[in-house]
Amino acid sequence: MEASKGKRETPPLNVVVFIQENKTTDFYFPTLAAWGADIQQGGKLLSVAPNFDQPHDRNAWVHYKMGDYPAMPLQIDNDALIPFYSWLAKNHVFADHLFGLGTNSTPGHMVLVGGQTPTLKNPAFGAAAPEWDLPSIFIHAERAGVDWAVFPSDQDYPVNLYKDLRTAAARKKLYPPDAFVTLAAAGKLPPLVYAWSPGGFDEHPPQKPDPTYLARGQDLVWQRVDALVKAGRWDTTVFILTWDDWAGYADHVAAPSSELVPDALHPKGFPVIGGSRIPLIMFGGSVARAIDNVWRSQASVPRTVIDLLGLPAFGVPRVDSAASLARHVSPGLKRPAPPAFGGTIVQPAAPHPPPSPVPPPPWTGPVNEPMPALVANHGKLIPAPSDGVVHPAAPKQPPLP
Repeated sequence: MEASKGKRETPPLNVVVFIQENKTTDFYFPTLAAWGADIQQGGKLLSVAPNFDQPHDRNAWVHYKMGDYPAMPLQIDNDALIPFYSWLAKNHVFADHLFGLGTNSTPGHMVLVGGQTPTLKNPAFGAAAPEWDLPSIFIHAERAGVDWAVFPSDQDYPVNLYKDLRTAAARKKLYPPDAFVTLAAAGKLPPLVYAWSPGGFDEHPPQKPDPTYLARGQDLVWQRVDALVKAGRWDTTVFILTWDDWAGYADHVAAPSSELVPDALHPKGFPVIGGSRIPLIMFGGSVARAIDNVWRSQASVPRTVIDLLGLPAFGVPRVDSAASLARHVSPGLKRPAPPAFGGTIVQPAAPHPPPSPVPPPPWTGPVNEPMPALVANHGKLIPAPSDGVVHPAAPKQPPLP
């Protein structure tokens, strides 16, 4: 399913992308090691999720990569704490070599939307939020005749950062979080949907102690999937579930040093792409079971959307050259649907003997190259971001639980 060169035909599939917060692959899915995923088993798995946030901005990641900030060497019992996600990962595609950027939230969200980021930090929210005239997968789909809808997080984040998505016409396609299930049940979701979760349901570590934050986030995604299953859309929808950034959790696999940006300690440049590994699960009635070991940046998500919906090339090299996940999708496969929301989840038996991780093929993207200028709308360019703040001293790590 490669991107078409001309006018697209009616796509046989719909695509729903769920984006949650703050996880690395080792931290969130340790039990996938028994299925052949490249995950390091560090010892005891946590039966309660870490109930705090820790430094994970550009400064923290640079020092982590330099070796003087250890990050949190923690792993949860994903089968107990996020059993729905575990079931999906074991029965469908689990990508264990996708990586984000070496910094915090907003850059990851923007790469997932349009393959580029003009910033390396989280800008102001609400009315003070900046806007950039950058292409997005939504307007790209619209120009090819594909309808779309977005369920943003609080204050329309992150789509409010795109000039094209602040227009009156675009805002009609932005919906509040609780509208997802209603529209899904009524069969009114368009072919392309991106859905964020509001605060408290996005799996972001809480500001105040709240041991239920992971379950709430998972359950919202589960409810949304269940609404589409009950509406008869399981076999015709490809779901992609991923997370935005590394959140300060350790991961034992180093991503390729692809693109560099300078900072106060590294005037000649330091890696920002790739950052740490981030989990990705692709699932649906047409999605096979596999451990996907291909090196991928987060730009693989919009590239996969393009291929599944038969859209033309995006015009952003990082997206158009990204490795697509569409090869795991076979319309008509009719894989079993997940348990209904609130039902009992029985994890499938792991393969025996346990498969060993398969080393990834070589990374085919840039290696140790400066991050290029961003491709903006109307043939313009925007300089690569230079706003990442890096201090001489490593941040202080919170005490381990």
